[in-house]
Amino acid sequence: MSYRLKPDASIASEVRRLIDKQLALAIAELRAIGDQRSDDAIHEARRHVKKVRAVLRLVQPTLGDIYVEANAHMRTANRLLAPIADGRAVVETLGHLRQRYAARLDGRTLSSIRSALIERSARIDRKAVIDRVLPRVATVLRAERRRVPKWTLTARGLRAIAPGLEKSMRRARRSMARVAAEPTSEHYHVWRRRVKDLWFQLRLLEARCANKLLDDQRRFEALDGCLGEYHNVLLLEEILVHGALVSRRQTARSLRLLRRYQAALRHQSLRMGYRIFREKPGHFIHRVKRMWRTARPARHAVARRA
Repeated sequence: MSYRLKPDASIASEVRRLIDKQLALAIAELRAIGDQRSDDAIHEARRHVKKVRAVLRLVQPTLGDIYVEANAHMRTANRLLAPIADGRAVVETLGHLRQRYAARLDGRTLSSIRSALIERSARIDRKAVIDRVLPRVATVLRAERRRVPKWTLTARGLRAIAPGLEKSMRRARRSMARVAAEPTSEHYHVWRRRVKDLWFQLRLLEARCANKLLDDQRRFEALDGCLGEYHNVLLLEEILVHGALVSRRQTARSLRLLRRYQAALRHQSLRMGYRIFREKPGHFIHRVKRMWRTARPARHAVARRA
């Protein structure tokens, strides 16, 4: 239960515990750069930072001025780690493209692109070492971790998180509408962030809602995965267009299939999104509140038996 609000603990103490834990885990992952294991660790560190931001947004209305500074620090950490994590991600996405269009892609072309992407990732890693990215991020996270014990919330219980959860739901729903109306890469990027926040936030609430949010959580996780793959496909397209990794003819053929994959991911993400967001935010929050309140007597009964 490392990323869950524990039953019968105060929300304020749980927020402090969760953020302290995620910051500690992120700092522990920032050990080295330059191989598969360290790249995976940096990806995990970035994931812990995103979990911190999801908690912050959940309690933003009751956290006050603390939120602005803390969120800015997490944004800085995420921005510094992004090039390292994205360098490995595009290599994985190329593998997905190969699996999907194996009969239409030349193996030698794919091998050449993959080799060039790995070399590009290595250059990014070397620059990150020179720029001392990991020590800089660790310094930011340690400084924020020292401030966490002093954090206070202006509300208790469900009132401490319901406004933030509803705000997250409304923002994600609006982001999807913007994507449907104007499917730009920036609009998709924002939608992805909103969806990831909601997925993490539902994970936080799971134990406080008698494990009745699992279906919602899985739907948001699947949508997040689809949008994450779309983000990586866009990165790969940009690299192919501007990187001159292979011949112009090979690049053009690869881009045609890559854009076909993009179209499939756009269609899939919107189909999933319409299914999720057809529930209005007010109804969604009412449903969560009902789960929270009906789970409370059960928690107290367990406590009495113990």
